[in-house]
Amino acid sequence: MRVLFVEGKDLEALRALAQALPHPYWLLEGEGVFLLQVLGAGEEALAQARTLPGVKVWAFTLKEGVVYRGCGKRSGTSP
Repeated sequence: MRVLFVEGKDLEALRALAQALPHPYWLLEGEGVFLLQVLGAGEEALAQARTLPGVKVWAFTLKEGVVYRGCGKRSGTSP
């Protein structure tokens, strides 16, 4: 699976891109910058991201990962 990362300062532009794509995403906020992570993104999503002004774009192929492993303790958010 391909994972797209788009870093920029324009929250609304990143949000609009994320909502226009048919893929799951996370929108993260840092200190004065936002990072959009899009799972399963193809070439079209990559091309759309590159049209946004002032962003940095990276695409990676997911090699392995864990959705939820837990910490061994029960909590209100444990499945």
